[in-house]
Amino acid sequence: MPHWYYGSSAGQSGPVEEQELRALIASGGVSPETLVWRDGMKDWLPLSSVPELRGDVVTPYITPGPGGYVPGYYQPVAPTSGLAIASMVCGIVGIVACYIHGLLGLPAVICGHLALSQINGSSLPMAGRGMAIAGLVLGYIGIAMSVGFILFFVFAISSAYP
Repeated sequence: MPHWYYGSSAGQSGPVEEQELRALIASGGVSPETLVWRDGMKDWLPLSSVPELRGDVVTPYITPGPGGYVPGYYQPVAPTSGLAIASMVCGIVGIVACYIHGLLGLPAVICGHLALSQINGSSLPMAGRGMAIAGLVLGYIGIAMSVGFILFFVFAISSAYP
């Protein structure tokens, strides 16, 4: 077993056996920033950078500052469902482009239902629920408007020729 040396407030300490160093790590006597060295290493390294000891390093809990901000902490972002985006885009374009309500309303409804199914069935968190619902609402409004225009024209034509 190699003998380890570590830096402390009193200066260089060691040599210590690997089990003794692991015990110091577990007790908090040696922090992740403490420099360590053993025979065969080119230079002193922080404990957190030594692969064979990295698993023993306990990262201290960082208390969040004002607003819950933790410096250096990255919160992963849930991926957004592509179907939800497609549903919302089809719904918006269908409403804005007056003559193709039904043509884009139907894909908006289909993509919206598929997106909600995908979001609810996903084992990982997935974003896009609001976009899927917006696409569904706009899609159904677009389909209803198309059906309303068709009924209006059928009624207008049938009443014009008695």
